[in-house]
Amino acid sequence: MTLLQVTVRLPRRLGDRARTWPAYLLAVCFPGTGHLYNGQWKRGCSWAALCGLALVFLTPGTLLVAGTLTEPIVVTALRLEAVSFADVAFPLTIIALSTIDLYARTAIDAGGVYSND
Repeated sequence: MTLLQVTVRLPRRLGDRARTWPAYLLAVCFPGTGHLYNGQWKRGCSWAALCGLALVFLTPGTLLVAGTLTEPIVVTALRLEAVSFADVAFPLTIIALSTIDLYARTAIDAGGVYSND
C-alpha cells in the first residue's frame, strides 16, 4: 500500500509575475509575440500565422489598406472612422484567444497550487 504524497506550492514571487506581463502586452499588440517572448516558439508562430491568414482571407481588407505592418491591429481599428464589425471581428477574436492561450499555458507551466509527486 502506498501513500499519496501531496505537496503545497507557495504562490510565485512577484518578480516571476512581473516577467509575464510584457508577454501579455505583446500578445495583445501582435498575436504570437507573447508566446515567442515566453519561449513557446511553435505556438507563437502558429498564432502569428493564424492572425495573418485571418487578416488576408477573413476580413474585407479595410485594416490591411489603412494600417501598416508595424502598427498593432487594435490601434488601426481605433484610428479608422468607419470600421464595421466584420472588419475587426476575426482579428480581435484571434487576439483574445491568443492572449487566453498564453495565460493558460503560463499557468500550466507554473504548476498548480497542489501537485502530486
